[in-house]
Amino acid sequence: MSNTKLQITITTKEHDLLQKKATRLGFDVTKYAKFLLTREAFDQFEEAEECKPMTAKIEKIVNKALADFKAGKAEQVESLSLSKV
Repeated sequence: MSNTKLQITITTKEHDLLQKKATRLGFDVTKYAKFLLTREAFDQFEEAEECKPMTAKIEKIVNKALADFKAGKAEQVESLSLSKV
């Protein structure tokens, strides 16, 4: 895994606020900011729709569609023009 450097500029007031919280948790400002950014990224990832497991109802629909396709009851669509709908 490679690392990417991120450089940000914050105000003195923002730094002071981060410093207070970081000190209470035993971090320096940089490590605390990294912790916050990482936690936010993971939270957003977990909330993303594509990360949620399939419900039993949707799994049944998907399996039926795949079976229909394999049985020749459906055909693959290369593109869909919504202007013709």
